[in-house]
Amino acid sequence: MSETKKRELAVLFVLTALLTIFFLYGTWKDDKRSEIAAQVKKYRLAHIGAKLDQLNIKAKAVSVYDAREREELYDRNATVPLPLASLTKIMTVLVALNIYGEDGEITISPAAINLEGNYGLLSGEKWKVGDLARFTLVSSANDGAYALAEGHLKEFLNKMNEKARAIDLKSALFLDPTGLDIGNKAGVPVQAGSYASARDVNTLALFALRDYPDIFSSTALPEITVKSLSGFTHTVKNTDPNTERIPNLLFSKTGTTDMAGGNLSVIFKNAAGHEIAITVLGSTHEGRFTDVEKIVDTIYDMN
Repeated sequence: MSETKKRELAVLFVLTALLTIFFLYGTWKDDKRSEIAAQVKKYRLAHIGAKLDQLNIKAKAVSVYDAREREELYDRNATVPLPLASLTKIMTVLVALNIYGEDGEITISPAAINLEGNYGLLSGEKWKVGDLARFTLVSSANDGAYALAEGHLKEFLNKMNEKARAIDLKSALFLDPTGLDIGNKAGVPVQAGSYASARDVNTLALFALRDYPDIFSSTALPEITVKSLSGFTHTVKNTDPNTERIPNLLFSKTGTTDMAGGNLSVIFKNAAGHEIAITVLGSTHEGRFTDVEKIVDTIYDMN
């Protein structure tokens, strides 16, 4: 082999060795960066968890989710299915909008009016689906939810459960479109109208807000005024009295029954502009509001 050829092979060997070293060093640096990032994330979540663990939260289950980072910031029994009460109406409205569209028409029946609670709807009153959806969500109207589902009730419930599977709700089960407890012949509650985990509710709320922002964002208002196709004007207050206390609120839905206790799901933007979803399940009627308020106050400025 000529000296020139030997020198060329030597240079090639050195270059190959250098490239290998650079590659390995680069890979090592990437691995090191990933390792450091993982440690920072672990410390951050531990810090948030420690802060929230110090709060006197009454809820049986809590999930706090950062939608931008796609990570759960905190959980307490977050995967345990619990009664949803009127949080069910998030799915009821979502499915009704999928079926009928915002401009579809619904007529309020006597059967709907006879449900628990008086929300001001009238038998025979005609509504645009979008307007009835806003009314139902903000006031948590049982008659509104039933009217949205009543046309084909069994099929509608099937679609609610199909939608739950489609958006990967792990433990959701919908048995009634209002979320009211199901009673025996004596009227004693024996089964909740729906079940899901706090983590599932956060997933559902974020999905609904993104799919129909004009409808679900109305839940962040302290009150709304809507007019039915029959010409009647309805002004209703939000069942969440704290809508003006939570900064940058995007969504809020309450729920309460004997079996569920007090439930609340909200979405807001924190100081860094991240969409944060919070759901508490199994609190008390008043405790759900103070639970969420404490969580928001604690994590608002945390990055």
